[in-house]
Amino acid sequence: MITLNIENKKIEHIFLNEFNSNKEKFFEFIQNSYEKMNSAKHLDDVDSDLTKAQEFSMSKTWDNDQDKAWDEL
Repeated sequence: MITLNIENKKIEHIFLNEFNSNKEKFFEFIQNSYEKMNSAKHLDDVDSDLTKAQEFSMSKTWDNDQDKAWDEL
């Protein structure tokens, strides 16, 4: 059993009026929001890793001694 003590008036208003004081729905919303946040963070990490891999690959291509002719153009 959990007791909910909300001291933030905005959150209290949301809980009372948007969730009709239904703790189960409120906690379900919090859980879903948390899972979405973690999923979005994971996607950001994947995007960051991909960007780093692309930058590394591009730097190896640009620093390649075999294509100096292209550098002169």
